[in-house]
Amino acid sequence: MTGKRALLSIRGLGKQFGSTKVLNEVSLDVAESDVVSIIGASGSGKTTLLRCVNLLETFEEGEIVLDGQPIGYKMVNGRRHRLPERELARQRAMTGMVFQAFNLFPHLTALGNVMLGLTKVRRLPKPEAKELALSWLGRVGLKERPLHYPSQLSGGQQQRVAIARALAMDPKLVLLDEVTSALDPELVQEVLQTITKLAEEGITLLIVTHEMAFAKRVSTRVVFMDHGRIAESGPPKQIFAKPATPRLRQFLRNAHV
Repeated sequence: MTGKRALLSIRGLGKQFGSTKVLNEVSLDVAESDVVSIIGASGSGKTTLLRCVNLLETFEEGEIVLDGQPIGYKMVNGRRHRLPERELARQRAMTGMVFQAFNLFPHLTALGNVMLGLTKVRRLPKPEAKELALSWLGRVGLKERPLHYPSQLSGGQQQRVAIARALAMDPKLVLLDEVTSALDPELVQEVLQTITKLAEEGITLLIVTHEMAFAKRVSTRVVFMDHGRIAESGPPKQIFAKPATPRLRQFLRNAHV
């Protein structure tokens, strides 16, 4: 990352589950308009990293700074203290997270799912929230489906509603966690095309994915995680064409890249 301001800066991040260290000295910068894809084997810490950035997980070591603001913790008399839930909620709103499972409310239409955060969190008047929600549904290719319930939508359409819901909240950073892994193969491309459009619009994305061709095509940078550490990081051409470590070469062979 050169010349651009770091929107997200992670330094020395450490996270344990019991005696297992799942993140170990992770440091990463993401600049505005960057598209950073995180790849690696299952259990390498990819999703946990995203969940720490979104404050869904606590972390024991290091610091995460988003838009110049340390998140999750403050120092008092030389000791780290977790911020109160109200402050965490405010900071969490700076990121939009899209999960593997769509996490849509089944009793709400596509429009209702996107409007909910706009009215409850951003406290927009309903007419304004509706206009914004319809705009985002159009941008993800669902202009004709606002009144459909999740059960009436395909998996790919449901995931695009989830993407619209996250983006409508106007986050500074969008986190995408294996958003195609729950989809049938024929539905994967429509979601990847939606994400590609967002990248082209300059939206800052941090993506965990097992879709190597997609990561190669859309990313400004690719990060390879192994056993809770960042083992290698660089432009897609370097990562995929000239991997520097035996572990990454093995991973890419196993992924048939």
